[in-house]
Amino acid sequence: MSDEEYAHQALSALERIDVEGLSQDGHDAHEDAIATVDELAGLLESDDGVEDQNSVDTPEEWANDEDDWDEKVADAYEQAEIPRSKGTVTVKSIDDREYYYLQWREGNKVRSQYVAPVRPA
Repeated sequence: MSDEEYAHQALSALERIDVEGLSQDGHDAHEDAIATVDELAGLLESDDGVEDQNSVDTPEEWANDEDDWDEKVADAYEQAEIPRSKGTVTVKSIDDREYYYLQWREGNKVRSQYVAPVRPA
C-alpha cells in the first residue's frame, strides 16, 4: 500500500469515529487529527509530496552509483512493505564487513531489511 493510500485510509478511519460522547478537548483533538491527515494526503497527491522529504541521502561511498543506490533503497522499502515515511538506514557490521540496513519499529520490536554493502562492488 502506498503512503497516499495509507493517508486516505487513516482519514477514512478518523471520519468514522463517533465524536458525540467526546469532551470538547477530545472533539478538538479529533478535528486537528482529521485536518493533519487531510493535509498529509494532499501533499502525497501533489508532485512536491512527502516522498522527496523522506528520501534517503546517497552515502559518499555510493556517490558514483547514485541511481543504483536509489534503486536498492526503493527495493528495501518494497520488500519491507513499509511506507517511505517510516524507517532509517543504518550500518551493521557482520563478520568484519559493513552493510546498510533499513530499520523501523513494529511495536516493541526493531525490524531490519538489507539494503546494500557500505562499499559497492
